[in-house]
Amino acid sequence: MRIPHTLLLGALGLAVASASLHAEEKTLRLYNWSDYFAEDTLSRFTAETGIKVIYDVMDGSETLEAKMLAGGSGYDLIFPGDTVAERLMRAGSLLPLDRSKLSALDDIEPGLQKLRTQYKTSSQATVPYTWGTIGLTYNDDQIKQRAPDAPVSSLDMLFKPELAAKFADCGISIIDSPDEVLAVVLNYLGRNPRSAKAEDLTAASELLMKLRPYIRKFQSQPVTDLVNGNLCVSLGYSGDMTQAQRTSDGAGKNTRFEYRIPREGTTVWMDTMAIPVDAKHPEYAYAFINFVMQPEHMAAISNFTGYPTSNAKARASVDATMRNNPDIYLNEATYARLIPGKDIPQADMRARMRTWTKFKTATAK
Repeated sequence: MRIPHTLLLGALGLAVASASLHAEEKTLRLYNWSDYFAEDTLSRFTAETGIKVIYDVMDGSETLEAKMLAGGSGYDLIFPGDTVAERLMRAGSLLPLDRSKLSALDDIEPGLQKLRTQYKTSSQATVPYTWGTIGLTYNDDQIKQRAPDAPVSSLDMLFKPELAAKFADCGISIIDSPDEVLAVVLNYLGRNPRSAKAEDLTAASELLMKLRPYIRKFQSQPVTDLVNGNLCVSLGYSGDMTQAQRTSDGAGKNTRFEYRIPREGTTVWMDTMAIPVDAKHPEYAYAFINFVMQPEHMAAISNFTGYPTSNAKARASVDATMRNNPDIYLNEATYARLIPGKDIPQADMRARMRTWTKFKTATAK
């Protein structure tokens, strides 16, 4: 029987619509930082599950937060930092996770399990992904040439002007992150790391202004300058050392970089995986979380990014330069010295920002 043209078109339309719907249902949309997976993480996930991944790159935590608070982002899985996740959960933007659908929660590093208890609002809606600390990355040879007995495991190395002066000629940088730096400074001074009290911020400002003449750069990505010899010490992320060492080795340079967590204590950050409350395909988000939480995938991510991941079982497969470094993979005593993130009220944040701006914009003599 000859099918009428209109019916044929209608049938074809339904077939196309059905195929499109099927394709849409097999697509996971995620929002994460650039280069924050191993090179084959997404392709292996698709090969194993049949779920295609649309990977949108996040340009800042503020953008992520704005998208989530506005609603209707279209994302199925996001990667907020610890304090951002706290605010999003309070705002009702995150889906409380069904633990029965997650396969590796018991494999999370014990230290991170304890750290998660500090995030009372969001801990039931997030799974730790990667994490790290703020500390001292330095060029071992350049530091030893200038101060053989330099206190590389202490913030004295930067926060005492007479010591900082010894390294000014080879270059000092500080991470451009006011809340983290002020927390480290205030803790060093024996004060509340998250304080916005005038007397505390005045004390922090006085210390920082004495250092200003010796600071060459404020930046969150010092790796290139470290490798090129434009910096010899940086207060920044723990992953900077691993990335600088790999880049240096790849270029055939005989440079040794080290990283130390200050004995006085420092801040810790943790990026997480979370499902937006209005995600269209939360089941695919659960599938992705379970996939990356497998030890082999977590180890590959750690080896690629230079940051430790949350799965304790992955540690055995992580590069020895990271795995055997007690300032990268921490013991219980070191965890106890860490300052967890905190969602600070806006008024307090503005006061802290004024202190930072004064320091950063002061003229270096």
